[in-house]
Amino acid sequence: MKITIPVNHNYYEEAPIHESVLGVAFGVNKSGIKNVQNLFSSLHELKLGSEQLKQIKLFSFKKSSFFEPDEERLILKLYSKEKLEKEKQYFVQTGLYAGTLFYKGCKINITSNHGDVFLKRMLNFVNDIYIDNEQVKAKKDETVNQFLFIIAYLFIQSLEKAAVLGLPQEYKTQRERSHKVRGAIDFNAYLKQDIPFQGKLTSVFKERSYVQEIIDVLYLTLRKLESLFGKEIHNRLLGVNQLLKQNYSGRYVTNDTIRKAKLHPSINNPLYSSFKKVLDYAEIILLENDLMSDDSNSNMSTTGYLFDIAELFELYIEKLLNKNFNEWSVNAQQQIDIYKHKFYMRSMFPDIVMKNRDNNKIAVFDAKFKKMEMINKDVDRNDLHQIHSYSGYYKTEIITAGLLFPLSNEINIEKSHSDSLYGLVGNKIKFLIDGVYINDKLSMKELIQKEEEFIERIGAALNNY
Repeated sequence: MKITIPVNHNYYEEAPIHESVLGVAFGVNKSGIKNVQNLFSSLHELKLGSEQLKQIKLFSFKKSSFFEPDEERLILKLYSKEKLEKEKQYFVQTGLYAGTLFYKGCKINITSNHGDVFLKRMLNFVNDIYIDNEQVKAKKDETVNQFLFIIAYLFIQSLEKAAVLGLPQEYKTQRERSHKVRGAIDFNAYLKQDIPFQGKLTSVFKERSYVQEIIDVLYLTLRKLESLFGKEIHNRLLGVNQLLKQNYSGRYVTNDTIRKAKLHPSINNPLYSSFKKVLDYAEIILLENDLMSDDSNSNMSTTGYLFDIAELFELYIEKLLNKNFNEWSVNAQQQIDIYKHKFYMRSMFPDIVMKNRDNNKIAVFDAKFKKMEMINKDVDRNDLHQIHSYSGYYKTEIITAGLLFPLSNEINIEKSHSDSLYGLVGNKIKFLIDGVYINDKLSMKELIQKEEEFIERIGAALNNY
């Protein structure tokens, strides 16, 4: 059984699944409906940090993420409601984590709801790797494809950084029979073969060589990505790719090969320790078709892979602003400590703080990967209060504050930009709700045009003070 749902889904319970169409909604026959009902009663709710999620691999785009320990980090919630004299309704809610989960024989795909073009565009900004030309064709399974896009980028980025100091090597004992002596003479071989002496000796020496299991895993991972996304996927790794090709053993990688590569002593060397993460990504890519083990139906634990798509969006907005406003410094997750030395001291972390290099004026923004159709209920009360708290901290230095979203509708500046904070007459701090307009039908060229329109609006808000 497979469920495919987008992130940030059904927050207002606007999309109930009626019992009469339960089989159609989940693609099961009458005998499978009972399994769906059991799933809703047994899984119920998954949150980050819960005991149930110990076997979930969570991938991050940042070195560290900032959120309150008690902050709700919903991943998935399944529940049902019964109404008097009406059929039972089933609800699926998701948070801001995308990826694939496996539970009791059910595969749950949580996908980005803005299409592959926007996903690739965000990844381009985060990793500075470009695979968005029209020649790149991926396989048809879009639900898996989206997750593989993420892992592919993370794999390539981490391999590029790790390979700067070279691929993992180890010392191996070599034997050579020649006119020259390297290392020590093998006297046993001398006594057996070289009396009377014929001009050649067998010598034994140690030589550094690449770890074969690691070479094979990395090489075949690149080959698989190339088959899925085209050769452009590893344009940044041409030198590494050539080296891997030259040293590839020609053998197919098995689960045992991957295990030996991940456990090889060489990656405990600080010089090669960054390859641990590279091999984790490689394992997911190579075993993508075998993620569900044979005993998954009987396994009560939840396994899978997740990434924080809200974090990805924050990085995209940060780098988009940094790229287009050279006269401003753009800082992400800048720590603000309030009430220092008091027992109620707290730290706040605005997503983006921009500071003008000439006059030290400040703009502060929070990036929210949430539905935004430019209607009142889409603006969360807590988000609104939070950004106003940041604004109050910066006092007279601040000139603009706002919340930035992936917009589902085109923006109306008169309705979304305010000339004064709180809408108070005489307050010169601007407040805005804005973002980049996205839909899954936009081409990359059209998306870039929407980015330019967004930058133009932000520029006007920063310069008109």
